[in-house]
Amino acid sequence: MSTSQISLTVMSYNIQHGEGMDHVYDVSRIAGVISASGADIIGLQEVDRYFSARSNYEDTIAMLAEQLGMHWCYGANVVRAPEPGRTEQREYGTAILSKYKILSHQNHLLSSDKSEQRSLLAAVLDVGGEILHMYNTHLGLEQPERVAQVREILSIASRKSEPCIVTGDFNAHPDSIEVAEMSSAFRSAFAGELETYTFPAGDAVEMLDYIFVNDCLELSNDRTVIQSLASDHYPIAAKLLL
Repeated sequence: MSTSQISLTVMSYNIQHGEGMDHVYDVSRIAGVISASGADIIGLQEVDRYFSARSNYEDTIAMLAEQLGMHWCYGANVVRAPEPGRTEQREYGTAILSKYKILSHQNHLLSSDKSEQRSLLAAVLDVGGEILHMYNTHLGLEQPERVAQVREILSIASRKSEPCIVTGDFNAHPDSIEVAEMSSAFRSAFAGELETYTFPAGDAVEMLDYIFVNDCLELSNDRTVIQSLASDHYPIAAKLLL
């Protein structure tokens, strides 16, 4: 076990299937935002795999991982049969990118309404010989649904004795019940920050995106909202000490 602290930069980024505010799909642009941030571990939401023409039927997460030289795992929330003339199963969901080896991963389906299945993607990482639990999610559009989903997330993630990070688009404001319940077991990397708005990109007036950590990780003052137009959400990044 290491005797010195490891510095990690963690990002949460809803990439809107790779489409920017200019309505152009551009995976390399998303990769550029991530690379420039220096992020070591990234939770991504709204990620396509062979989904449709909107993302050129490409495997977006595999392309990002290749361009960034990172490990990755994926959790499909929407799964559809191939379109006529195509062979790839169509998927839409969440993903985790990591500079560190991913030892295992599991996609936990959360209670969801009929509009869209939601999940918690869980990965176990080896960070310099230390075990780190990384979770990533994208919650529903209605508050009762989100509250139930947060409680399910807590039942999975808050039991760990090792370092834990939860990233995601929570579709909820900082003063919401959802964030309050998450804060009963985790600390928000942006707690107390003013005007950390993440949506919509270009004229952001809402904070919907979060990075939560448990007491095994130390927060720093190095945290930022990255004002990029590569998606309809701004990514957020925070430096942590393990």
